[in-house]
Amino acid sequence: MGWQPPANTEPDPTDLAETHHSDGPRLRKRTGHKKRDPEAIVPPEADAVWAKLPQYLRYLAEWTDDRVTRKYYPVRGRDESREELIARLTDPVLTLEETARLLGVCPATVRRYTDRGWLRCFRTEGNQRRFKLSDIVAFLEEQALRQPRGNRSRTPEETQP
Repeated sequence: MGWQPPANTEPDPTDLAETHHSDGPRLRKRTGHKKRDPEAIVPPEADAVWAKLPQYLRYLAEWTDDRVTRKYYPVRGRDESREELIARLTDPVLTLEETARLLGVCPATVRRYTDRGWLRCFRTEGNQRRFKLSDIVAFLEEQALRQPRGNRSRTPEETQP
């Protein structure tokens, strides 16, 4: 049993690709490499954990607090609340290099994506780019809606033989 995308009420991106136009980047599938089994990267057992995660995170946020843990486990260097910890774990912040590796592009390409406004980022005090996982997911969803570059100037009738 392989990974199944979450049930969604939004339209299928492949249906919208013909009507949605964007000058965004073109992400490419790997070619010429040995194909990796996605289940080796994200095992099927993870689906059960991810399915339960929102329910238990809400429970932890609602029914517990920091009073006991702050006494025994002080946070070094900063004062992070439980709510901030949960937010950090559910929408992690990634570096430029981690984002590039995740997208399968070089860091310069990720910089171009942000400079052109295609991928959201924020800056650290040292002016380093950082990326929230949710922004990377939004970027990937936008790319799934894009019409392939080679067919942009054609109407659906022109592509029919």
